[in-house]
Amino acid sequence: MPLHAENSHGLERINPILDRCLQSLSPEIRAKIAVLQEHPLLPTCPAGMHGIPNVFLRSALFGMVQRGQRKMVNKEILPTIRGLQIRYTGWQLDQADLDVFAHALYLASAQPTGKLVRFTAKGFLTGIHRSYGKPNRQWLKESLWRLTTSAVEIDLEAPTAIGTQPFSYADSLLDEFIYNETERSYFLKCNPRMVRLFDAGWTQIPWRQHVQLKTDLAKWLHGFYASHRTPYPTKVSTLRHLCGSNCHRLSDYRYKLRIALDELVRGGFLGSWQIDQEDKIHVDKRLPKTSGTT
Repeated sequence: MPLHAENSHGLERINPILDRCLQSLSPEIRAKIAVLQEHPLLPTCPAGMHGIPNVFLRSALFGMVQRGQRKMVNKEILPTIRGLQIRYTGWQLDQADLDVFAHALYLASAQPTGKLVRFTAKGFLTGIHRSYGKPNRQWLKESLWRLTTSAVEIDLEAPTAIGTQPFSYADSLLDEFIYNETERSYFLKCNPRMVRLFDAGWTQIPWRQHVQLKTDLAKWLHGFYASHRTPYPTKVSTLRHLCGSNCHRLSDYRYKLRIALDELVRGGFLGSWQIDQEDKIHVDKRLPKTSGTT
């Protein structure tokens, strides 16, 4: 409570100063600032990188969904790391949906959120390393529909200048999209509140490396380990829980995990990995210098 009170009084002292500074600016600049306050910008990344909020990389929101077994869920509490809670309503999302979501955020980062961004189906599919056939065009539309019609409730402790503060997000992942059948193009609007999730922490993902991975588990591990500057040893059972795996036998999951980790080594993301006597995974992460967490 004292922290909150001090913060409130501080804002009361600062706001008049900010108001005077704003009044000294030209009307054109004040208008641009007003637009950015209402529709803030998503963070931009260096070439070859895509930014994703950490809450999506450290949970089973974009999890393991077997082909033909996607379910509709209602306010389902998803596996997450400690200090984060996610309730989800909608059709289950997988790592392919994360590819679509991350690339949509990337395209939208060039302009204020809440504004429509236009792209072609062909350009978008190329950006996520998929061919331009009819099945993929239909799949893209369905994925955008899932991301737009879903409802996500997120509660977490977000870092601030005065320590961690509780933060909640309750909304869809994407605001809306419009599809032009004749031109095979889209107009898409991102949720302005998504900026708050970036403020709580986000990661720059080596995009080409990510989309070229073959399995959902390899992609999930790629995002999870990328979101940690120095990955800590994690039990195999914990990883199975966090990624939302439907493997009931731990031995089956451990087999798939070994294959996925080997794929990350071949892709150049990991230098090596090992499982110790306590069944904990140790990884040696190799990321480009331009990547990292924020």
